[in-house]
Amino acid sequence: MDPLFLNGRPALYLKKDRVLVAGDLHIGVELGMKEKGLFFNKAAEKMASSLLETCKLSGAKSVALLGDVKDSIGVPPREEVEALKEFFAQMHGIEVRIAKGNHDAYLERILKGMGANASVEKEILLGEAALMHGNAWPSDGAMEKQHIITGHGHIAAQVNGRTEKAWLVAGAGKMAAKIYERCNEGIKLVVAPAFNPLITGTRINERTRSFIPLFKGDVFDFNSAKVYALDGSVIGAAGRLAEEEKLERRNRD
Repeated sequence: MDPLFLNGRPALYLKKDRVLVAGDLHIGVELGMKEKGLFFNKAAEKMASSLLETCKLSGAKSVALLGDVKDSIGVPPREEVEALKEFFAQMHGIEVRIAKGNHDAYLERILKGMGANASVEKEILLGEAALMHGNAWPSDGAMEKQHIITGHGHIAAQVNGRTEKAWLVAGAGKMAAKIYERCNEGIKLVVAPAFNPLITGTRINERTRSFIPLFKGDVFDFNSAKVYALDGSVIGAAGRLAEEEKLERRNRD
């Protein structure tokens, strides 16, 4: 497919548009970990460096972020604003487009105040892909594309006995063409893992289906959706993985 998974990295590359796509940075999440005695110095700067390194490796000329750039839902504390400044200072010189997430309130104002080379949009349409956070319904134009790429789900799965970041790719469900008259029948939904290395994510379960609106309305088919490890290998179908997780939980209880 045109969106290329990058081996071992929780980001993908839109080759035709030369855009690197990553989601759920949650800058500032490390601040809440201090209360537990966990300290991650310069976490935002290191994440920016990782993004820039991935751009260089892939050949990307710009970056698109799938929302939840900041961690606080409301007005961010001063330390989080400083972390955002550190991140965007590192990203200076490269265009950044952001599909606004549910944690990104006040982000436009913050970015404007620091003079960052970044824009915040509800939805980003690029070639044959539509980029959005994933907590809301896509536009009609988005459903005409070949791919909708979202974050929000913090996708993870069990790989060799460990919970690791993962990708989820789903085809159109029964209601897609009924809700969206101009729906591309071959459209795929790609749900990204969190880019932030401090967020592993949540294993595929029944909550995954309800947490992502496009599964709730059967616009995309959850049960047959394929889950991929970061190395590109297939882990299994989402429906089966959810059932396995449910069974494990019952056995533990």
